[in-house]
Amino acid sequence: MKMTLNVRKNLIKIFILIFCIALFLTGCATVSDVKDKNGNNIYFDEVAYFNGQVAIIGDYVYYGNSYSASDGDAFDYNVATSTGYLNRVNLSNLKYDTTEDEDGYIDPSPIGTEEILNSRSMVVGFQNQYMFALGEYLYFTAVNNHRDSSDSVDYTQISLFRVKFNGDGFEELNGHLSTFRCDENTILTVQKGSDGNYYIIVYAPIDESSSSYSLYSMRIGDRIGEVQTLAENVTSVAICDENSTERNIIYTTDADNEYYDTTSIKSVDFATGEDSDYNNNLEVHGSETILQGRIGDIVIYYYHSQDIQGIYYKDLTSGNNLFNGSNEFYITDSSDNGVSQIQKSGDGYIFVSDRSGSLMYKPTLSLTPNEDENYRDTTPITLLSEDEYTDILFVDGDYVYYSSEEDNTICRVSVKDSNNKETIVTMTSLISGQCGFDGNYIYFYAQLESSTDGDSDEEETTTDENYYLYRVDTTGLGQPQLLSKVEKN
Repeated sequence: MKMTLNVRKNLIKIFILIFCIALFLTGCATVSDVKDKNGNNIYFDEVAYFNGQVAIIGDYVYYGNSYSASDGDAFDYNVATSTGYLNRVNLSNLKYDTTEDEDGYIDPSPIGTEEILNSRSMVVGFQNQYMFALGEYLYFTAVNNHRDSSDSVDYTQISLFRVKFNGDGFEELNGHLSTFRCDENTILTVQKGSDGNYYIIVYAPIDESSSSYSLYSMRIGDRIGEVQTLAENVTSVAICDENSTERNIIYTTDADNEYYDTTSIKSVDFATGEDSDYNNNLEVHGSETILQGRIGDIVIYYYHSQDIQGIYYKDLTSGNNLFNGSNEFYITDSSDNGVSQIQKSGDGYIFVSDRSGSLMYKPTLSLTPNEDENYRDTTPITLLSEDEYTDILFVDGDYVYYSSEEDNTICRVSVKDSNNKETIVTMTSLISGQCGFDGNYIYFYAQLESSTDGDSDEEETTTDENYYLYRVDTTGLGQPQLLSKVEKN
């Protein structure tokens, strides 16, 4: 009998060992694989990006289950992790159960939401949420929870992670890009490089004072590359997008000039790290250049010299090396010169004027002769005044979608007719400026609408302070659908 017990113990040990090895080899999948129509695992050869707050993988949407502002005074990391984890739900079979439980509670959550990683140690839904898919991986940001040398945590910083669609292969991205500071000038994007590979690009302050910015890139894909420091002491950037033929970053620094403060303009290939100069401005001592944005190969920039001042544009494919204010984009009459949030829309460009705060539309860049039947005035027109919106969300064709914190609405305006304004959705309380877009639906965070619980004589209104993910059709014709898992109070 003693020998039999030993044999059993040894067999159990062997079984446990084999089981552990199997887990190691197969990963730690927490949800099922995502298949395409042919039954194969989903794999993205190109980046799939949906405005940053969600990712659509096959029939599933991946998202932060709830939203918290990690830079707010009331932020509590432990509380936020209880609902702000990485989640997914199948959109092809979206159903809700209206059955009351023993307390008379009806769960408003869709049936079948699935928590990725089975871990509530991260806050994925927050003000700097950024998410996309490439290959077999979901890449996403989360609130930093690393302790510094003084054993404190700066929750305003960002950490970068990736995980396979089924929960396998979870890892924090390495090097300087694993965690970085974030302020109003920070840029995080993913772009294809000159070598055909994709790179995460980060423009971020190197210290709390935000007086100095650095530019980094890191190759991603089936394997993660090393972090490259592309430039330091950078003052402004214009990063290529998916429509750029020049796969580079234009950036500015303070030039080494003994007598006059002058801006130096350079470009860097973020795949190779190769640097080159646009040195024409060194010939104009005392000139200032601040890059405002980039659409394709068109770079918008502020330029000020002894002779001129305003917002201009440069076509990088034009063959010259000049950023000298020769092509007018938007001329202002104020010392507060600048534009932001530049995007292509219709035949022209939208932007926000720093001077007025208005959303503007420039119908075209090039002036055509008056006798041309296709003549269009290049003068920017106002689409929205500063008090009509809080955040610009995205552009879809001729429409600009925007949100209002005061009105708790998501709306759209046509660049062809500024009087054509439509309200897409109104909620009791929604988060302005945070949304996803898949071409048909807008994904946004809002609080649950007021409801009552129980069958008591006095109905009690329950309050859930969390902001959950909803979606609504871009036309605004359908009712908003709750996608998040709601925790019963």
